[in-house]
Amino acid sequence: MTVSNRSLSRGLAIVRVFNEIPSPSLTEIATRVNLTKATCLRFLRTLQDEGYVGHDEESKRYQLRPLVLELGYAALSSLSLPLMAESEMEVLADAVGGSVHLGLLDGDEVVVVARSIASLETRKLVTMNIHVGSRLPAHCTAMGRMLIAQSEDIDAHVAAMNITQMTPKTLVHRGKLTKEIKESRKRGWSLVEEDLGMGYSAIGALVEAGAQRYGLAVSVNTKDYTKDRLIAEVLPLLDAAANRLQRAFRHGKS
Repeated sequence: MTVSNRSLSRGLAIVRVFNEIPSPSLTEIATRVNLTKATCLRFLRTLQDEGYVGHDEESKRYQLRPLVLELGYAALSSLSLPLMAESEMEVLADAVGGSVHLGLLDGDEVVVVARSIASLETRKLVTMNIHVGSRLPAHCTAMGRMLIAQSEDIDAHVAAMNITQMTPKTLVHRGKLTKEIKESRKRGWSLVEEDLGMGYSAIGALVEAGAQRYGLAVSVNTKDYTKDRLIAEVLPLLDAAANRLQRAFRHGKS
């Protein structure tokens, strides 16, 4: 039997608010976590005392302190692949003039654990507001669909998902989404066109690192890359990078 710690759960919920609002007010935090201001204030004061949260008296807003990075670095250090992937992702991002993301499936979302953006000289797109730690709806990302495709029962997985219409082009029909994910599994890659954000397309592949599975995806400007061009030009680079990462992981663990 699992016994949950209510206070810890509430404290973590408050910390997660900063993922959505970098500098929230007390009212914004209380609204997001569905707690009273007085309750939130007690948790925030404890986080302040421990050095994890700061408070601007002028703006009346809260910010995470650098000490939080220690927790992030500790988590990333336990995931060896994101550390190995950095240089490989930089090369891939520069080659296509876009951005490259590595993610893990967590429920209905993909958590970004590594990200690389093309250098200014080769960049062809205005990047979306995505960073390490961002949580994205899995159903409308190339990473997410590739990871869902590894489920033992894709039909059941999609049936239980929370599916949100992110753009006018987001595929929200569960039957069609299930079919697309099954096809992604067969062919070994997934492609989305403006499902997450208008003007952006992405193509993703699977990277297996021991028992852990990651989605690796390249995001580009839709006006620069048609679907056919993504498959013809970007997919071979993505597959090669994914294969090199898998070999590097196996070599590093041997």
